[in-house]
Amino acid sequence: MSYPPMPLDPPSDSPSPTPLDRGGSAAVIAELFGEEPEPRGWSGWPWLLGTGVVLALGLAGWWAYRHWQGQSGEPPVVTTAAVSRQNLENRVDASGTVTLGNQQTLKAPGDVTVEAVLVEAGQRVRRGTVLLRLRDRGLEQQLDEALIQRDILALERQGQDRRLQEKSRQVERAQDRLAESQELVGRGFISEDEYERDRDSLESAQAELRQTQLDRQKSELEMRKNQATLDNLKARMADNAILAPFDALVLNIKAQPGDGVPREGELLTLGDPAQERVIFELMALDARQVAIAMPVRVSMIGPNPQPFTGQVVSIAPQALSPGQDNTGDQATVQAIAQLDRPSGQLIPGSAVSVEVLLSQRQGVLAVPTTALQRDGQETYLWVVDGASKARRRTVQTGLSTLEAVEITQGLQEGDRVIATPPVDFPLSDGMAVSTPPAPALPAP
Repeated sequence: MSYPPMPLDPPSDSPSPTPLDRGGSAAVIAELFGEEPEPRGWSGWPWLLGTGVVLALGLAGWWAYRHWQGQSGEPPVVTTAAVSRQNLENRVDASGTVTLGNQQTLKAPGDVTVEAVLVEAGQRVRRGTVLLRLRDRGLEQQLDEALIQRDILALERQGQDRRLQEKSRQVERAQDRLAESQELVGRGFISEDEYERDRDSLESAQAELRQTQLDRQKSELEMRKNQATLDNLKARMADNAILAPFDALVLNIKAQPGDGVPREGELLTLGDPAQERVIFELMALDARQVAIAMPVRVSMIGPNPQPFTGQVVSIAPQALSPGQDNTGDQATVQAIAQLDRPSGQLIPGSAVSVEVLLSQRQGVLAVPTTALQRDGQETYLWVVDGASKARRRTVQTGLSTLEAVEITQGLQEGDRVIATPPVDFPLSDGMAVSTPPAPALPAP
Protein backbone atom coordinates (compact mmCIF):
# COMPACT_ATOMS: atom_id res chain seq x y z
CA MET A 1 0.00 0.00 0.00
CA SER A 2 1.29 3.40 -0.77
CA TYR A 3 0.66 6.53 1.08
CA PRO A 4 0.30 9.87 -0.42
CA PRO A 5 3.20 12.17 0.28
CA MET A 6 2.93 14.35 3.32
CA PRO A 7 2.68 18.03 2.56
CA LEU A 8 5.91 19.84 3.33
CA ASP A 9 6.07 23.10 5.24
CA PRO A 10 7.07 25.90 3.08
CA PRO A 11 10.82 26.58 3.34
CA SER A 12 11.89 29.27 5.65
CA ASP A 13 15.17 31.17 5.92
CA SER A 14 14.99 31.58 9.77
CA PRO A 15 15.84 28.72 12.25
CA SER A 16 13.30 27.22 14.63
CA PRO A 17 12.78 29.20 17.83
CA THR A 18 14.59 27.90 20.95
CA PRO A 19 13.39 28.17 24.57
CA LEU A 20 15.66 31.20 25.05
CA ASP A 21 14.07 32.77 22.01
CA ARG A 22 10.66 32.00 23.31
CA GLY A 23 11.16 33.54 26.72
CA GLY A 24 14.82 34.13 27.57
CA SER A 25 16.28 32.85 30.83
CA ALA A 26 12.92 32.92 32.53
CA ALA A 27 11.62 30.45 29.96
CA VAL A 28 14.54 28.15 30.56
CA ILE A 29 13.97 28.15 34.32
CA ALA A 30 10.24 27.63 33.80
CA GLU A 31 10.85 24.65 31.56
CA LEU A 32 13.32 23.15 34.07
CA PHE A 33 10.74 23.36 36.85
CA GLY A 34 7.78 22.29 34.60
CA GLU A 35 6.08 25.66 34.74
CA GLU A 36 4.70 27.90 32.09
CA PRO A 37 7.03 30.67 31.13
CA GLU A 38 6.21 34.12 32.29
CA PRO A 39 5.62 36.84 29.81
CA ARG A 40 8.79 38.34 28.40
CA GLY A 41 8.32 41.52 30.43
CA TRP A 42 9.14 39.63 33.72
CA SER A 43 12.38 37.94 32.54
CA GLY A 44 14.84 39.92 34.87
CA TRP A 45 13.89 38.97 38.40
CA PRO A 46 13.37 35.23 37.75
CA TRP A 47 17.03 35.07 36.71
CA LEU A 48 18.13 36.64 39.99
CA LEU A 49 15.78 34.34 41.87
CA GLY A 50 17.22 31.31 40.17
CA THR A 51 20.78 32.37 40.99
CA GLY A 52 19.86 32.82 44.66
CA VAL A 53 18.21 29.40 44.73
CA VAL A 54 21.32 27.75 43.30
CA LEU A 55 23.54 29.55 45.86
CA ALA A 56 21.28 28.59 48.74
CA LEU A 57 21.27 24.97 47.63
CA GLY A 58 25.07 25.03 47.48
CA LEU A 59 25.41 26.46 50.99
CA ALA A 60 22.90 23.99 52.35
CA GLY A 61 24.82 21.15 50.76
CA TRP A 62 28.11 22.37 52.23
CA TRP A 63 26.58 22.67 55.71
CA ALA A 64 25.03 19.24 55.42
CA TYR A 65 28.37 17.79 54.37
CA ARG A 66 30.20 19.39 57.27
CA HIS A 67 27.48 18.32 59.71
CA TRP A 68 27.65 14.81 58.36
CA GLN A 69 31.40 14.81 58.61
CA GLY A 70 31.25 16.04 62.20
CA GLN A 71 28.65 13.43 63.17
CA SER A 72 30.12 10.61 61.12
CA GLY A 73 32.39 7.92 62.44
CA GLU A 74 35.51 9.78 61.32
CA PRO A 75 36.80 11.74 64.37
CA PRO A 76 38.77 14.97 63.85
CA VAL A 77 42.53 14.59 63.65
CA VAL A 78 44.45 16.33 66.44
CA THR A 79 48.09 16.58 67.44
CA THR A 80 48.94 15.65 71.00
CA ALA A 81 51.87 16.33 73.30
CA ALA A 82 52.92 14.38 76.37
CA VAL A 83 52.94 16.19 79.70
CA SER A 84 56.56 16.04 80.87
CA ARG A 85 58.87 17.67 83.35
CA GLN A 86 60.88 20.52 81.87
CA ASN A 87 63.14 23.37 82.87
CA LEU A 88 61.38 26.64 82.11
CA GLU A 89 62.96 30.05 81.99
CA ASN A 90 62.31 33.59 80.90
CA ARG A 91 65.39 35.43 79.71
CA VAL A 92 66.73 38.52 77.99
CA ASP A 93 69.19 37.98 75.17
CA ALA A 94 72.05 40.37 74.44
CA SER A 95 75.52 40.46 72.95
CA GLY A 96 78.68 41.53 74.71
CA THR A 97 82.48 41.64 74.76
CA VAL A 98 84.79 39.59 76.98
CA THR A 99 87.11 41.49 79.32
CA LEU A 100 89.34 40.56 82.25
CA GLY A 101 88.89 41.78 85.79
CA ASN A 102 90.61 45.13 86.44
CA GLN A 103 91.34 45.33 82.74
CA GLN A 104 93.06 48.63 82.09
CA THR A 105 95.34 50.41 79.69
CA LEU A 106 98.44 51.97 81.25
CA LYS A 107 99.30 55.44 79.90
CA ALA A 108 102.40 57.61 79.67
CA PRO A 109 102.93 59.92 82.68
CA GLY A 110 104.25 62.67 80.36
CA ASP A 111 105.82 63.25 76.98
CA VAL A 112 108.18 60.30 76.95
CA THR A 113 110.26 58.05 74.75
CA VAL A 114 109.96 54.28 75.13
CA GLU A 115 113.40 53.11 76.15
CA ALA A 116 112.67 49.39 76.59
CA VAL A 117 109.74 46.95 76.50
CA LEU A 118 110.42 44.13 78.94
CA VAL A 119 107.34 41.90 78.43
CA GLU A 120 105.38 40.26 75.61
CA ALA A 121 101.68 40.05 74.80
CA GLY A 122 100.13 36.99 76.46
CA GLN A 123 102.74 36.92 79.24
CA ARG A 124 101.64 36.53 82.85
CA VAL A 125 103.45 38.85 85.26
CA ARG A 126 103.60 39.29 89.00
CA ARG A 127 102.73 42.48 90.79
CA GLY A 128 105.62 44.97 90.72
CA THR A 129 107.20 43.53 87.57
CA VAL A 130 108.80 46.24 85.38
CA LEU A 131 106.87 46.21 82.12
CA LEU A 132 108.44 49.13 80.24
CA ARG A 133 111.15 51.70 80.81
CA LEU A 134 110.51 55.22 79.58
CA ARG A 135 112.73 58.26 79.14
CA ASP A 136 111.62 61.84 79.72
CA ARG A 137 114.40 64.23 78.66
CA GLY A 138 112.63 67.26 80.07
CA LEU A 139 112.23 65.54 83.40
CA GLU A 140 115.86 64.51 83.40
CA GLN A 141 116.88 68.14 82.85
CA GLN A 142 114.70 69.31 85.72
CA LEU A 143 116.28 66.70 87.96
CA ASP A 144 119.80 67.81 87.00
CA GLU A 145 118.93 71.45 87.74
CA ALA A 146 117.46 70.51 91.11
CA LEU A 147 120.60 68.60 92.02
CA ILE A 148 122.76 71.61 91.14
CA GLN A 149 120.51 73.85 93.20
CA ARG A 150 120.91 71.47 96.11
CA ASP A 151 124.71 71.79 95.91
CA ILE A 152 124.46 75.62 95.76
CA LEU A 153 122.22 75.69 98.81
CA ALA A 154 124.59 73.39 100.64
CA LEU A 155 127.52 75.81 99.99
CA GLU A 156 125.40 78.76 101.10
CA ARG A 157 124.52 76.86 104.25
CA GLN A 158 128.18 76.33 105.07
CA GLY A 159 128.89 80.06 104.63
CA GLN A 160 125.94 80.97 106.83
CA ASP A 161 127.18 78.61 109.52
CA ARG A 162 130.58 80.30 109.51
CA ARG A 163 128.99 83.76 109.65
CA LEU A 164 126.74 82.64 112.46
CA GLN A 165 129.75 81.47 114.46
CA GLU A 166 131.55 84.74 113.77
CA LYS A 167 128.55 86.87 114.75
CA SER A 168 128.17 84.84 117.93
CA ARG A 169 131.84 85.50 118.87
CA GLN A 170 131.36 89.23 118.12
CA VAL A 171 128.42 89.35 120.48
CA GLU A 172 130.45 87.59 123.16
CA ARG A 173 133.35 90.08 122.80
CA ALA A 174 130.95 93.04 122.85
CA GLN A 175 129.38 91.71 126.02
CA ASP A 176 132.80 91.36 127.66
CA ARG A 177 133.82 94.96 126.71
CA LEU A 178 130.51 96.34 127.97
CA ALA A 179 130.95 94.56 131.29
CA GLU A 180 134.48 95.95 131.59
CA SER A 181 133.31 99.46 130.64
CA GLN A 182 130.55 99.27 133.24
CA GLU A 183 133.14 98.51 135.94
CA LEU A 184 135.50 101.26 134.74
CA VAL A 185 132.82 103.92 134.47
CA GLY A 186 131.85 103.08 138.06
CA ARG A 187 135.41 103.79 139.21
CA GLY A 188 135.60 106.93 137.08
CA PHE A 189 138.35 105.63 134.84
CA ILE A 190 136.32 106.17 131.62
CA SER A 191 133.61 108.57 130.62
CA GLU A 192 129.94 107.82 130.19
CA ASP A 193 130.32 108.36 126.42
CA GLU A 194 132.79 105.49 126.11
CA TYR A 195 130.44 103.25 128.07
CA GLU A 196 127.53 104.13 125.73
CA ARG A 197 129.68 103.36 122.66
CA ASP A 198 130.45 99.89 124.01
CA ARG A 199 126.75 99.30 124.72
CA ASP A 200 125.87 100.39 121.15
CA SER A 201 128.48 97.99 119.80
CA LEU A 202 126.89 95.12 121.71
CA GLU A 203 123.42 95.94 120.39
CA SER A 204 124.76 96.15 116.84
CA ALA A 205 126.51 92.76 117.17
CA GLN A 206 123.33 91.21 118.56
CA ALA A 207 121.28 92.61 115.60
CA GLU A 208 123.73 91.17 113.09
CA LEU A 209 123.57 87.82 114.88
CA ARG A 210 119.79 87.80 114.68
CA GLN A 211 119.89 88.64 110.95
CA THR A 212 122.39 85.87 110.34
CA GLN A 213 120.16 83.42 112.22
CA LEU A 214 117.17 84.54 110.10
CA ASP A 215 119.14 84.04 106.87
CA ARG A 216 120.11 80.59 108.04
CA GLN A 217 116.44 79.72 108.69
CA LYS A 218 115.54 80.91 105.19
CA SER A 219 118.33 78.80 103.79
CA GLU A 220 116.94 75.83 105.74
CA LEU A 221 113.54 76.35 104.11
CA GLU A 222 115.13 76.64 100.67
CA MET A 223 116.93 73.35 101.22
CA ARG A 224 113.68 71.67 102.30
CA LYS A 225 111.95 73.01 99.23
CA ASN A 226 114.75 71.77 97.04
CA GLN A 227 114.55 68.34 98.64
CA ALA A 228 110.81 68.18 98.02
CA THR A 229 111.42 69.05 94.38
CA LEU A 230 114.04 66.34 94.14
CA ASP A 231 111.71 63.78 95.72
CA ASN A 232 108.95 64.71 93.31
CA LEU A 233 111.25 64.50 90.30
CA LYS A 234 112.63 61.18 91.44
CA ALA A 235 109.09 59.85 91.89
CA ARG A 236 108.22 61.01 88.40
CA MET A 237 111.38 59.40 87.12
CA ALA A 238 110.35 56.22 88.89
CA ASP A 239 107.02 56.44 87.05
CA ASN A 240 108.98 56.03 83.86
CA ALA A 241 109.54 52.47 84.96
CA ILE A 242 106.03 51.11 84.33
CA LEU A 243 105.24 48.42 86.92
CA ALA A 244 102.48 45.81 86.97
CA PRO A 245 99.91 47.00 89.54
CA PHE A 246 98.72 43.42 90.25
CA ASP A 247 99.23 39.84 89.09
CA ALA A 248 98.19 40.28 85.49
CA LEU A 249 98.06 38.98 81.94
CA VAL A 250 99.55 41.30 79.31
CA LEU A 251 96.89 41.62 76.63
CA ASN A 252 98.31 44.14 74.20
CA ILE A 253 101.47 46.22 73.80
CA LYS A 254 100.83 49.49 71.99
CA ALA A 255 104.32 51.08 72.08
CA GLN A 256 107.70 49.85 70.94
CA PRO A 257 111.27 50.90 71.91
CA GLY A 258 112.13 54.27 70.42
CA ASP A 259 108.52 55.41 70.10
CA GLY A 260 107.72 58.90 71.28
CA VAL A 261 104.51 58.84 73.33
CA PRO A 262 102.64 62.00 74.41
CA ARG A 263 101.20 62.51 77.88
CA GLU A 264 98.29 60.10 78.49
CA GLY A 265 99.30 58.13 75.41
CA GLU A 266 98.51 54.40 75.58
CA LEU A 267 101.38 52.04 76.38
CA LEU A 268 99.94 48.57 77.05
CA THR A 269 96.78 46.80 78.22
CA LEU A 270 96.59 44.18 80.95
CA GLY A 271 94.00 42.50 83.15
CA ASP A 272 93.49 40.04 85.97
CA PRO A 273 93.17 36.53 84.46
CA ALA A 274 91.57 35.27 87.67
CA GLN A 275 88.42 37.24 86.77
CA GLU A 276 86.52 37.16 83.48
CA ARG A 277 83.83 39.72 82.78
CA VAL A 278 81.48 40.52 79.93
CA ILE A 279 80.36 44.04 79.06
CA PHE A 280 77.01 43.89 77.24
CA GLU A 281 74.28 46.22 76.04
CA LEU A 282 70.60 45.89 77.03
CA MET A 283 67.68 47.47 75.28
CA ALA A 284 66.20 50.12 77.55
CA LEU A 285 62.93 48.20 77.97
CA ASP A 286 64.76 44.96 78.80
CA ALA A 287 67.03 46.74 81.29
CA ARG A 288 64.02 47.43 83.52
CA GLN A 289 63.64 43.68 84.09
CA VAL A 290 67.30 43.02 84.87
CA ALA A 291 68.75 43.35 88.37
CA ILE A 292 72.16 42.86 89.96
CA ALA A 293 72.93 39.25 90.98
CA MET A 294 70.66 37.77 88.29
CA PRO A 295 72.25 34.65 86.76
CA VAL A 296 73.60 34.78 83.22
CA ARG A 297 74.81 32.32 80.60
CA VAL A 298 77.66 33.38 78.36
CA SER A 299 78.74 31.50 75.25
CA MET A 300 80.87 32.04 72.19
CA ILE A 301 79.01 32.84 69.00
CA GLY A 302 79.00 29.78 66.75
CA PRO A 303 77.70 26.22 66.45
CA ASN A 304 77.43 24.08 69.58
CA PRO A 305 78.71 26.74 71.97
CA GLN A 306 79.67 25.80 75.51
CA PRO A 307 77.84 27.98 78.05
CA PHE A 308 79.58 29.53 81.05
CA THR A 309 77.63 30.72 84.08
CA GLY A 310 77.93 33.99 85.95
CA GLN A 311 75.89 36.83 87.34
CA VAL A 312 75.16 40.50 86.72
CA VAL A 313 77.46 42.72 88.80
CA SER A 314 76.77 46.18 87.37
CA ILE A 315 74.01 48.06 85.53
CA ALA A 316 74.58 51.61 84.31
CA PRO A 317 72.13 54.12 85.86
CA GLN A 318 71.78 55.99 82.55
CA ALA A 319 70.88 54.83 79.06
CA LEU A 320 73.00 55.69 76.03
CA SER A 321 71.07 57.45 73.30
CA PRO A 322 71.68 56.53 69.65
CA GLY A 323 74.91 58.17 68.54
CA GLN A 324 76.16 58.64 72.14
CA ASP A 325 78.77 55.86 72.23
CA ASN A 326 75.96 53.72 70.82
CA THR A 327 76.05 52.46 67.25
CA GLY A 328 72.44 51.23 67.28
CA ASP A 329 69.26 53.11 66.56
CA GLN A 330 67.69 52.59 70.00
CA ALA A 331 68.65 53.60 73.52
CA THR A 332 70.71 50.96 75.35
CA VAL A 333 71.94 50.41 78.90
CA GLN A 334 75.41 49.02 79.58
CA ALA A 335 75.72 46.17 82.06
CA ILE A 336 78.57 43.96 83.29
CA ALA A 337 78.46 40.27 84.18
CA GLN A 338 81.21 38.30 85.89
CA LEU A 339 81.73 34.59 85.31
CA ASP A 340 81.60 32.30 88.33
CA ARG A 341 85.06 31.01 87.42
CA PRO A 342 87.52 31.71 84.60
CA SER A 343 86.53 29.84 81.46
CA GLY A 344 90.02 29.38 80.09
CA GLN A 345 88.45 29.52 76.61
CA LEU A 346 86.91 32.95 76.14
CA ILE A 347 89.31 35.37 74.49
CA PRO A 348 89.37 38.94 75.86
CA GLY A 349 87.96 41.30 73.27
CA SER A 350 85.88 38.63 71.50
CA ALA A 351 82.12 38.91 70.99
CA VAL A 352 79.86 36.57 72.97
CA SER A 353 76.15 36.01 73.44
CA VAL A 354 74.65 36.75 76.86
CA GLU A 355 71.44 35.33 78.30
CA VAL A 356 70.16 37.02 81.46
CA LEU A 357 67.82 34.61 83.27
CA LEU A 358 64.89 36.62 84.63
CA SER A 359 63.05 33.61 86.13
CA GLN A 360 63.62 29.85 86.24
CA ARG A 361 61.75 26.71 87.27
CA GLN A 362 63.48 23.34 87.29
CA GLY A 363 61.74 20.03 86.60
CA VAL A 364 58.13 21.25 86.49
CA LEU A 365 55.17 19.79 84.58
CA ALA A 366 54.74 21.80 81.39
CA VAL A 367 52.61 21.82 78.25
CA PRO A 368 52.80 23.82 75.01
CA THR A 369 51.41 27.34 75.33
CA THR A 370 49.05 26.66 72.42
CA ALA A 371 47.28 23.90 74.39
CA LEU A 372 45.74 26.33 76.91
CA GLN A 373 42.19 27.59 76.48
CA ARG A 374 40.32 30.16 78.51
CA ASP A 375 36.66 30.50 79.31
CA GLY A 376 36.18 33.59 81.45
CA GLN A 377 38.25 33.05 84.59
CA GLU A 378 38.72 29.34 83.90
CA THR A 379 41.87 27.99 82.29
CA TYR A 380 41.49 24.57 80.73
CA LEU A 381 42.88 22.24 78.09
CA TRP A 382 41.90 19.02 76.35
CA VAL A 383 43.32 15.69 77.46
CA VAL A 384 43.08 12.58 75.27
CA ASP A 385 42.19 9.56 77.40
CA GLY A 386 42.93 5.91 76.75
CA ALA A 387 39.79 5.57 74.60
CA SER A 388 40.96 8.40 72.30
CA LYS A 389 38.28 10.74 73.58
CA ALA A 390 38.82 14.41 74.37
CA ARG A 391 38.30 15.33 78.02
CA ARG A 392 38.12 18.89 79.21
CA ARG A 393 40.47 19.48 82.15
CA THR A 394 40.64 22.61 84.30
CA VAL A 395 44.22 23.44 85.30
CA GLN A 396 46.22 25.89 87.38
CA THR A 397 49.29 27.47 85.78
CA GLY A 398 52.61 28.82 87.01
CA LEU A 399 55.57 30.22 85.09
CA SER A 400 54.76 30.99 81.48
CA THR A 401 57.26 31.29 78.62
CA LEU A 402 56.81 31.82 74.92
CA GLU A 403 56.84 28.08 74.21
CA ALA A 404 55.55 26.35 77.35
CA VAL A 405 53.50 26.88 80.50
CA GLU A 406 53.99 25.32 83.92
CA ILE A 407 51.00 23.32 85.17
CA THR A 408 50.76 23.34 88.96
CA GLN A 409 47.43 21.53 89.30
CA GLY A 410 45.17 19.45 87.07
CA LEU A 411 47.60 17.21 85.17
CA GLN A 412 49.93 14.31 85.79
CA GLU A 413 53.16 13.39 84.11
CA GLY A 414 52.45 11.23 81.07
CA ASP A 415 49.01 12.71 80.28
CA ARG A 416 48.54 13.53 76.61
CA VAL A 417 47.07 16.92 75.81
CA ILE A 418 45.87 18.30 72.51
CA ALA A 419 48.67 20.67 71.54
CA THR A 420 46.54 22.83 69.23
CA PRO A 421 42.76 22.35 69.49
CA PRO A 422 41.11 22.41 66.03
CA VAL A 423 39.24 25.56 65.08
CA ASP A 424 36.98 23.94 62.45
CA PHE A 425 35.38 21.49 64.86
CA PRO A 426 34.79 22.76 68.41
CA LEU A 427 35.61 19.97 70.81
CA SER A 428 33.19 18.69 73.38
CA ASP A 429 33.80 16.53 76.40
CA GLY A 430 33.81 12.88 75.34
CA MET A 431 34.26 13.56 71.62
CA ALA A 432 36.29 10.93 69.82
CA VAL A 433 39.48 12.24 68.26
CA SER A 434 42.15 10.76 66.06
CA THR A 435 45.86 11.26 66.67
CA PRO A 436 48.38 10.78 63.88
CA PRO A 437 50.96 8.04 64.47
CA ALA A 438 54.34 9.11 65.69
CA PRO A 439 56.91 9.46 62.90
CA ALA A 440 59.10 6.44 62.36
CA LEU A 441 62.63 6.70 63.67
CA PRO A 442 65.36 6.67 60.99
CA ALA A 443 67.21 3.43 60.54
CA PRO A 444 70.54 3.29 62.38
